[in-house]
This record gives sequence, C-alpha cells and structure tokens, in this order.
Amino acid sequence: MRLRLYHTTRYSYTTPATESHNEVRLMPLSDGDQTCLDFRLTVLPSTPVFEYDLPTGRVHHFGVRSAHHELAIMAESLVVTHRHDPFAGLNLTEDDSAFYRQPTVRERYGEYLAPTERVLLHPETERIAVVAHKQADVGSASFLIALTRLLYHVIAYAPGATNVNSSIQQVLEQKSGVCQDFAHLMLAVCRRQHIPARYVSGYLYTGERAEDYPVTELPEDSVDEKPSYSLRTSPTGGDAMHAWVECLLSDGKWHGFDPTNNLLTNQNYVKVHFGRDYGDVPPIRGIYRGPFARAMDVAVRVLREQ
Repeated sequence: MRLRLYHTTRYSYTTPATESHNEVRLMPLSDGDQTCLDFRLTVLPSTPVFEYDLPTGRVHHFGVRSAHHELAIMAESLVVTHRHDPFAGLNLTEDDSAFYRQPTVRERYGEYLAPTERVLLHPETERIAVVAHKQADVGSASFLIALTRLLYHVIAYAPGATNVNSSIQQVLEQKSGVCQDFAHLMLAVCRRQHIPARYVSGYLYTGERAEDYPVTELPEDSVDEKPSYSLRTSPTGGDAMHAWVECLLSDGKWHGFDPTNNLLTNQNYVKVHFGRDYGDVPPIRGIYRGPFARAMDVAVRVLREQ
C-alpha cells in the first residue's frame, strides 16, 4: 500500500519566543515491512535542519534564534507498506517458552525486558497475564493475541484521560487511557512474562484516499493559514500519531500488536521510531526561551494513494 502522510505541529506564543531548539522524530523507517520513498521537513520561521541516525530511527534537529510568535513544523512522507498478512510466521500451536529462557535472548534484548520509569512491572500485570494465558492456546503468539484482545476490552479509550506522564497505576485505577497507555501496559505485562517488547510510534491508515481529500498546504511565507483536516477516527489512531507494541517471537522477528484497536499490525501501519517506552520516541522534543503561556495544535492526515 502506498501512503502519504502529513503531520503539522504549531506552537503559538502570547509574546514572542526569542529562541527555540528542537529534536524531531517523524521520518518513517525503512525495513522489511515498509519503505520510506520520500520525506520532507519544513520549519517556519525558516531555519537549517540537521539530522542523524540512531538504530531506532532518524532524528532531525534545528534551532530558531530569532523572535517568533509561532513555530510551525511540517512533515510530509511517502511510504510503501509490505506487511500484507500479520499472521505470517506466527506459531500458534507449539510451546516456545524455551526460546525465552535462552541466556542469549535475555542478554541481547535486555533493554526490552527491563522496567523503565513509564513501564513499571506492576504486580497487577501478573494477574492480567494469568487471565490472558487462560484465554490463549499454546505458545507466546497465542498469548499475545489474547493479551491484545483483553486490554482492548478492559481499558476504555478516552482522549484526555491521561497525559504523557501518566503512570500505569493511574491507567489501571481508572481503566481508561490513550494509545500510549495501552502500549505501556502491554509492555509491562510482556516484560514481566520475559517476552522482549518495545514501544513503537507511527501512523495508522483508517481508510481515506488522497483523491477524496485534496491537501491544503501551508504557504511557505506564512504561518497564519492552517491546513484543513477532516479525519476518520475508527479505528482509533488515524487523526494523530499512534502507538503500539512489537514483541520478539521465537522466529527471531519482531511482530506488532495494537491493543488500542485489538489488531495485529498490517499494511495500514507505518512505523516511525521504536524504543523502550514513549520517552525514547517523542515526535517533537525541545526547549524555548519565551512566555510560559503557549498553545500547541497538531494535525495529522494519512491518505492512500494506490
């Protein structure tokens, strides 16, 4: 599937900001599941943009050293996805627990087995795992499918219920959250079961075609006009960056599970970055010198070209 992605973030300040420095993680990966054919990053006010590569994805960075009332960061990507059958390679009938007991697995993937500040191995995750095991057949893949389904049914998707600093304890208590929370909770369950698991940020195509939604691009010489975005929200994740989990299975490959939507990742998913938790993959991270009061607006569109 050929997908075109538009991601615009704007910061507006009550009085001019005099300096801003940012890292951006918005460029899709190229791997066995997808190929990034084109990526363009535009910043207004105009400023040079630099980049460097990490094993987990490409990072762009820039600084604005002139006074500005607004900062606009616009990313446009063209990606071809290849993952047609999410069940390909899944072992659903054999006990593969011996794979996870191998010292080489625990040593090589230790960072995706250890707890983090956002992925604490809460005792409640053991009870969740017990329930998922009862609903599963034999093997880790079957367990992960059951876990994905279980989290989808017991946690309500509720935009605004949490923020980037919300804990697993809070999500468990209120039984609601956003895709980031679903991913963190699933990571905690998997790691407590000694299954290497990593956080993935990216995009989800929800059914729009490019010819049905002409794009209004932001003028290069102005940040006063905003593109108009009309988005579907079913399945959840089409109107913003999405998050899901990849788990290492006994075939030695990473497979994607989306507990927010009760789905295995397929050609509708576009990976951007992966890491131990959200802290490794924020789309934009930065600091600025200016007024405390500011407003942020994010608009995302994922369109199919073919």
